Amino acid sequence: MVAGLAFGSEIKRFGRSRLTRAAIVVIMLLPLVYGALYLWAFWDPFGHVNKMPVALVNADKGTEVKGQKINAGAEVEKSLADDKSLDWHIVSPAEAAKGVKDGTYYFMLELPENFSSAIASPMSGKPEKAQLRAVYNDANNYVSSTIGQSAMAQVLNAVSTRISGQAVNQVLSMVISAGAGIEQAADGAGKLADGLDTADDGVKQLATGLTTAKTGSAQLRTGSQQLSDGINQATDPILALTRALSGLGGNTAQLQQSATALADAADKAGVFIKTQDTMLAGIDAAIKQLTASPDPAARQAAEGLRAVRAQLAQASVPATAKQQVVAASSAAATLTEQLRTPGSPLATMLGQVGATGTDLTAKITQLRSGAAQLAAGNATLDDGITQLSDGAAKLSDGTGQLRTGSRELATKLHEGAGSVPKWTDQQASQVAETIGGPVQLDASHENRAPNFGSGMAPFFLTLALFFGALVLWMVFRPLQNRAIAAEVLAIRVVMASYLPAAAIGLCQAVILYCVVRFALGLEVAHPIAMVFFMMGVSLAFIAFTQAVNALVGPAVGRVLIMALLMLQLVSSGGMYPVETTARPFQVLHKYDPMTYGVNGLRQLVLGGIDHRLWVAIGVMLFIWVASITVSCLSARRNRLWNLDRLMPAIKI
Repeated sequence: MVAGLAFGSEIKRFGRSRLTRAAIVVIMLLPLVYGALYLWAFWDPFGHVNKMPVALVNADKGTEVKGQKINAGAEVEKSLADDKSLDWHIVSPAEAAKGVKDGTYYFMLELPENFSSAIASPMSGKPEKAQLRAVYNDANNYVSSTIGQSAMAQVLNAVSTRISGQAVNQVLSMVISAGAGIEQAADGAGKLADGLDTADDGVKQLATGLTTAKTGSAQLRTGSQQLSDGINQATDPILALTRALSGLGGNTAQLQQSATALADAADKAGVFIKTQDTMLAGIDAAIKQLTASPDPAARQAAEGLRAVRAQLAQASVPATAKQQVVAASSAAATLTEQLRTPGSPLATMLGQVGATGTDLTAKITQLRSGAAQLAAGNATLDDGITQLSDGAAKLSDGTGQLRTGSRELATKLHEGAGSVPKWTDQQASQVAETIGGPVQLDASHENRAPNFGSGMAPFFLTLALFFGALVLWMVFRPLQNRAIAAEVLAIRVVMASYLPAAAIGLCQAVILYCVVRFALGLEVAHPIAMVFFMMGVSLAFIAFTQAVNALVGPAVGRVLIMALLMLQLVSSGGMYPVETTARPFQVLHKYDPMTYGVNGLRQLVLGGIDHRLWVAIGVMLFIWVASITVSCLSARRNRLWNLDRLMPAIKI
């Protein structure tokens, strides 16, 4: 019984021959398949993507803008070739398509014919985006397509930054050139403002003078009209007289006719007077005779004649008039005689008077017309001065606004000219590069993994330790039947199988650590703590797999542990974030033993220790205690043999 409980009792079975002893060594080295071989194979795959053959097709024909030749495709081709981030092969479109199809090239990048023209399109006023055409073939290798897409994103960003920097540089050159023009315009606007200041002062003086002139022109208009009216009133009688004199002296024949007519009229008036006197004398004689007649009728007739004579006497020409008629007749005869005699004094005088009257009439008429024209001209002048004064007032307002506006324009142009940068070509290029790529990522990594292998080491190491534990119980017996039959304490039965396996498990952990740490060059933040943690994980996994085998039997246990291994691979979150997996695996993640092994190793390898390490240690300790407990209970249960144990349904 004591021999069965000895530490080496289970090991002694493998010490009988060289082959069995070699099996123990192989068991110790098996975790290296997962923990070292896989890490070695995928230690830094992203650091060797420059060995991936990739096709580059440059079909760009270039372009010319404003006399400047642009060949952006050649620049991109040279930039990619110099970068050497991938193994670029410059080939034709047909070769590239064939190579991607048959796997010669993992993918291809094509620069189209209009690449340069699209790059230069913003300067032509018809902007369009330049296109880069990438063709992948996932049948060649899906990961290579993923790497290619990531590389293309970087290439696109680099090309966009460079091209946009060139475009911005050209725009800045135009802006800087425009700045000099704006400054000249500002100087011109300042001179214009100074001129408008002088012009505005002159216009205001003009407006003031025109206001005074407007008042004077109104007075002049009124005075000239009054003068015209006064001249007309004063010259009306004179004009009538001069016109009469002009008519008198200018037509002596008419005067002769008038004098003759006057003489005839005087003669007739004399005849009339004589006839009247004769009639009165006859009436007087008739009255006398009738008065002398005794006949009453005669007397009555005489009375009637007296009444007629009285009326006739009343209507008769007075003596003065008779004298005037006689004088007029004499004067008319004399006048007629003088007018009929050429060269007489009267005819000469009348000719002079007529000529003087005509001339005087013309002068007076000219005076009246001049006064009227003067009044009309002054009225027109007054209207014009009024309009000119109003216009000058508006002009004064306008020049004032123009003066203010020009001064503001000059100020703003000077401000604008001052705002335009005055950069050198080097400064403009630096600014263009900054604007072309305005955002630069300043990434920092806490607990940075130097390569892919370092980041995946916690997962592969945990997987290797679990695999080592699985293989151990394929060789070792989880519980020794002889000790159980001897009714040894359950804990001693469990330890009799566990301790030899644990010793080999510790060797597995130490060997795995040393190979990964020193042979592969894994950088570890906490090396001592890591080796002890790996030993603890190995002990917990060995206890866990022993408990499963002891609980359900070695045959079923091995199948169950392998199934558990598959579940732990996808639910531990060792390769991809667990949030990217299916929902059932997210639930299993919290109960997966490998989860805590991966979390603890991540913090020990990369640094940044926090509560997750202590949780991992606590979980491993809990798994060890729970597993030993389950193994002990299984050992006590196995003291009782039944038909299922004697004839198991499954044998492996």
